[in-house]
Amino acid sequence: MQLQFDDFDRGILTMSCPLEPNINDKGTGFGGSIGALATICGWTYTMIHAKTVLDEPEAMIVDQTMKFHAPVTGHFTATCTATIPDDFQERLQEGRNGKLDVEIEIHSNGVLTATYQGFYIARKRT
Repeated sequence: MQLQFDDFDRGILTMSCPLEPNINDKGTGFGGSIGALATICGWTYTMIHAKTVLDEPEAMIVDQTMKFHAPVTGHFTATCTATIPDDFQERLQEGRNGKLDVEIEIHSNGVLTATYQGFYIARKRT
């Protein structure tokens, strides 16, 4: 996939992939690669926030929905945002699951190509 971490600034995480290793038989981005980028981006976002509370957190996806809007025709970027719940850190400190809903947009060549909503949990590594 050649996934790369691009930036985390002001609560926005950006990750990306080049088209070439993620191409399908139509010459556009492979849906599995696009979905994997979104899933990994959401997981990374959850881990970044869990690490503000726990030394050794783990995160996992619970549910996700993805919609494809246009073909990926070049380098593609995932941008992840979320509103961190007020009780996220408190739940982790108490040994409970921190819950996080994330939203991710996938863009390629300035076009919104996919949207993703994911529900993740974080907890202390067992």
